Amino acid sequence: MLKEEEYRFWYCSLIRVGIVIRNRLKESLGSPEGVYRAQKGAVEQLLGPFYPEHTVERVWGELERSRREEVIRRGHARMKELGIRLVMAGEEGFPEGLLTLPDCPSGLFVKGELPAAGAPAAAVVGSRECSYYGRNTAKTVGKILAEAGVQVVSGLARGIDAAGHEGALEAGGKTFGILGCGPDVVYPRENRGLYELVAEAGGLISEYPPGTGPAAWHFPARNRIISGLSDCVAVVEAGMRSGSLITASLALEQGKDIWAAPGRMGDFLSRGTNRLIRDGAMPLTAPEDILDSWHLKRKRSKISGKTRLSLDKSAEKVYSYLDFDPKSGEQIRAESGLESEIVAAALVRLELEGLAVQPFRHYYAVKRDKGEQYGEVSGYRGVPCKGKDHQEIPGAKL
Repeated sequence: MLKEEEYRFWYCSLIRVGIVIRNRLKESLGSPEGVYRAQKGAVEQLLGPFYPEHTVERVWGELERSRREEVIRRGHARMKELGIRLVMAGEEGFPEGLLTLPDCPSGLFVKGELPAAGAPAAAVVGSRECSYYGRNTAKTVGKILAEAGVQVVSGLARGIDAAGHEGALEAGGKTFGILGCGPDVVYPRENRGLYELVAEAGGLISEYPPGTGPAAWHFPARNRIISGLSDCVAVVEAGMRSGSLITASLALEQGKDIWAAPGRMGDFLSRGTNRLIRDGAMPLTAPEDILDSWHLKRKRSKISGKTRLSLDKSAEKVYSYLDFDPKSGEQIRAESGLESEIVAAALVRLELEGLAVQPFRHYYAVKRDKGEQYGEVSGYRGVPCKGKDHQEIPGAKL
């Protein structure tokens, strides 16, 4: 005979039984053990009036197939060995934001923590195949929000999701990865290091039991958990078919604020975000937009005299032509009007000082984080802004 916690584990592992059907069975039969012990006639009586015969037969077949006590015991023991716990809907600690969902998860498998109920939480989501600009922006958003005490929630996917987590980690804040696989499964594989850091700094959360591999249909479903755990959703970059638009749509249904980073007209990775703004989402022009809406203040680092950096005029001019969109050395030379040798020397100096970076070979972009750390560069705060004639505007802020 199974223990109560093993019945709970079995019930929440029935991922081949739709969540709405699963919840209906539990409500009618009283408990996971009641579902486990249900006979075929009882299942047919409960589901028959609402679902076609083939669906009822499939559900019964799945219940019967999964009732293997030794397999259940091993799975539950393995979960505990991995340091994963199960929090069922309705139990203490289960996020209230998920309880109102029509397809509320039966339970959450958690490695680490769940987001704290008393602190604000924001989802930072977007395209997997993002641009350098998008990745840098998402990392900055995650960092500044986390510095202000906001919990950063995302899907631990490559691209924008990963960058949002990285920014929160850099700030020493709380961040939570919502997975489309078991909480012990690293997907994608290149995120293994990030997976471990997020587990330590916050938590890894999934409605799928340990050992469950990623599947295409898992990810749209996990998006409702991302939005349900968040007070707002920030979409940084998204094409018209991006899964992050599903997250935004679900958040809108849940009454959450939607923020979208504006992009250039016609840019493939900005079509989704621009469409969101057209349809009523708030434009995300800076992370402070979100903080202001919550009456939170950004935590700014104090700049000491030692961090002030003085550049010569040629390096300063080259720096003024750098942006978050990578440019080739030849493009910078053509825009600045400087000789190739001068541009090359200036770029080397800017890289050494941590003010520029090569995201691709021979392509350069501004490195915002280090520029903010220095605080002032040749008397200008942050990256020098440009006026109509492409000249710096003294004292202008980003």
